Amino acid sequence: MTEIIAPDCHKNKKDGSIIHVIEEVPIKTLALDQLKELMQQTASPSISIFLPTHRSGQEIQQNPIRFKNLLREVEKQFLESGMGPREVNVLLQPAQALLEDSYFWEHQYEGLVVFLAADDFHYYRLPFGVEELLVIDRSYYIKPVLPLFTNDGHYFILAISQNAVCLFEGTRRGVRQIELPNGTPESLEEALELDDPQKQLQLHAGSATGVGRDATFYGQGPGEEEQKVWIERYLNLVGIGLKEIFREQQPPLILAGVDYLLPIYRKVSDYVNILQESIIGRPEHLCPEELQKQAWPIAEAYFCKETEKAMEQYQQLAGTDKATDNIDAIIAAAFNARVDKLILAVETQKWGAFNPDIGNVIRNLEGQRKVDDIVLLDFVALKTLQNNGTVYGLSQKEMPKDSPVATFFHY
Repeated sequence: MTEIIAPDCHKNKKDGSIIHVIEEVPIKTLALDQLKELMQQTASPSISIFLPTHRSGQEIQQNPIRFKNLLREVEKQFLESGMGPREVNVLLQPAQALLEDSYFWEHQYEGLVVFLAADDFHYYRLPFGVEELLVIDRSYYIKPVLPLFTNDGHYFILAISQNAVCLFEGTRRGVRQIELPNGTPESLEEALELDDPQKQLQLHAGSATGVGRDATFYGQGPGEEEQKVWIERYLNLVGIGLKEIFREQQPPLILAGVDYLLPIYRKVSDYVNILQESIIGRPEHLCPEELQKQAWPIAEAYFCKETEKAMEQYQQLAGTDKATDNIDAIIAAAFNARVDKLILAVETQKWGAFNPDIGNVIRNLEGQRKVDDIVLLDFVALKTLQNNGTVYGLSQKEMPKDSPVATFFHY
């Protein structure tokens, strides 16, 4: 997948129109199946590095410096533990090579995560900020990336017109434009191959109501009804192409475009989580940051409503066998695919062991972790996501009770 760095807006000196200047940068987008693979990695030592990054200005020079400092800390800890310098150099070589890529460091997003173990190396830009953190353990530490998969701020914006299709991934803090999957038409003309001279149709930019300067038809050709059928076919193909991105998650999707196109897309798309409120108008006149400014209140209202519904449902079921805030019971239920909705304190962590054969959970006190311990709340969250449950990330003070986790089960 390719990240489109959020462009600056520039006025065209001739006609005053807005030109978007963008740069395409290779990016690895963390998907749920990749997260599952990361959780299964058990090589020791496993290194997880989280770094807040800057996107522009003089501050971008801090990105590689901070990363280099963290690598030095890793090296120091390994040498002090008795690992030889050569072994340390071999282990850290992929990360050191990334450090030398100046272009990479100049094109960051809000955060960066790097996972490194023997013969295993992954890095992902994150659309939200993270605290600087280094974890060396027997497996990767994935808790800080869970907001990508929880129902607390991850959404998409689809800007559509007859001339263009743009998809943005958004959070509370910003958006990034992402490349459409191969085979997804990026215009009506591409979808219908209107360059066929037999159709005796031409497209020109003249509509004042379209997204961009939407194509209008003239010359000998089909009537209004057939044009509508063509548009429906085009938008249906767009929806089919986007299934690759939405295959594992169903984040809310906000539509942006002129009012006559959006109802057609809703009609032909089978995506279940298109929000009713849309951004009406010509979004090509908006920088991604400005588009996000309009989209976030829509998304935030949705997230607040969904979280409130989950909290109310939990309170109604609390005290019955359909809901619990008991960590041990929740761990076993998540393993057995019984968790419907999981409410989780994102800043809290619990370590311990789980024996699925007998359903036994051993939790350890803070500072008393054992070698074979796992991150119990990470385990619960991932199992819930794997089994198509929903995870809500809150702060501890927002939790319904003192427990860092609460859930209600599938009926």
